[in-house]
Amino acid sequence: MRAAILSGREAVSVESREVPEVGPDEVLIRVSFCGVCGTDMSEFRNGPILAHVADEPHPVTGHRGPVVLGHEFAGYVVERGPNVALELGALVACAGCVVCGHCEQCRAGRSNLCSSYHVLGLHRDGGLAEYCAAPASSCVAVEPFGLSPHAASLAQPMAIAVHALGRGGLGAGDSVAVVGAGGVGAFLLYAAAASGVRATAVDLAEDRLALAKTLGASACGRPEEILANSPGSFVAVFEVSGTSSGLRTALTLAAPGGRVVLVGLQSRDSGVPLLDVTLRELTLLGAMSMVTGVDMPEALRVLATRREGWHDVVPDAFNLEDLVRESLDPSTATDRIKTLFAPALTSRMDISAAERMPRAG
Repeated sequence: MRAAILSGREAVSVESREVPEVGPDEVLIRVSFCGVCGTDMSEFRNGPILAHVADEPHPVTGHRGPVVLGHEFAGYVVERGPNVALELGALVACAGCVVCGHCEQCRAGRSNLCSSYHVLGLHRDGGLAEYCAAPASSCVAVEPFGLSPHAASLAQPMAIAVHALGRGGLGAGDSVAVVGAGGVGAFLLYAAAASGVRATAVDLAEDRLALAKTLGASACGRPEEILANSPGSFVAVFEVSGTSSGLRTALTLAAPGGRVVLVGLQSRDSGVPLLDVTLRELTLLGAMSMVTGVDMPEALRVLATRREGWHDVVPDAFNLEDLVRESLDPSTATDRIKTLFAPALTSRMDISAAERMPRAG
C-alpha cells in the first residue's frame, strides 16, 4: 500500500508499505479520507515533538522508526479480529486515540486521561495510507447517522469540539466566544450554535470569520473589535488559537465568574498575567481530546444536522503526493481550516464527485 511517512523534521515521503495485520480487537480500514490538523503541521515543521520516529520502541505501542501520519480518518472495514462486532463493509469514523479501557480514569468515564493514552499517526501508524489497522473501540459505525465518507472524516475534530463545548457547562441561550475560528474552532462554533448557544467568532482572518457566519456564529470580528465592544460579556470563552495573545483576549472577554476553556495548546510559559482570574473569580478549564464512546457519536450526530453538508469547509481532496505542498509546507499550503487527503486518489478530486464514490466495502 501507499503511505505518507514522517521520519523527522521536514521529512515526509510517500512510500510503499505492507498492509498492516490486525490484532484480535482491531479492524483493518480501507481509508477513504484523512484530515490533517495543526498537530501534523507542527510535527513536520518543528518536530518530532509527539511523533515517535525513534529506533527504540514506544513505551506503550512498541512502534519503532518512521511513522505513518494521520489521526482524523474514515473508511470501510475490510478485515476484523475475532473479538470485533463491527460488520465487514461498514463505514466507520476513527477517533484516532487509543485507550486501555480499564485504568482508573477509563473506569471513571474520563478515558481521554487514560494512563496509556496514545494516538494513531503519532505513536503508531495512522490513516494517511491506503489501509490502517485500528482498535475497534476507537471506531464508530457511520451508517446510523447517514453521513458520507468525506463528512465522516470530520468526526474526529468535531468530537474534540463537542468535548470542549461540554467542558463549558453551557445552557441554551448562553453567550460564548470562540477565540480562533480555524480548524477545531470552526467546528466548535457550529456545535455551539446547533445546541442553542449564541457564539461569537474571534479571529484575525476575514475568510475564517466569513465561514464562521455560515456555520452559525451570531457575531464575528477581529480581536480588537470584540474587545472594544464586548469586554467581560461572555459566560464562557473557548481559547482555540493556542497563542498567548488569544489567551489574554479570552480572559478579557469572560464575564466575572465566567469560564475560560483552554482548547488550543499553550506554551508552558504563556506570559499571561493571571491576576484577573483571582479578582474576577474566573474558572480556567482544560479540554483534552475526547471521550471516544461519548463524543464521537455526538460529533457524527452534529455533523448530520447540517443539511447543506460540509463542501464549503472541505471542498476538495488531494492525493498523498500533495500532502507536503497542500498542508504541511507553510510556503505552499493555503490557509484552509481543514484539508482532506484520499489515499486511493491519483489527482485532486472535487468533493461533489467524491460523494458519488461507492459506499460498500
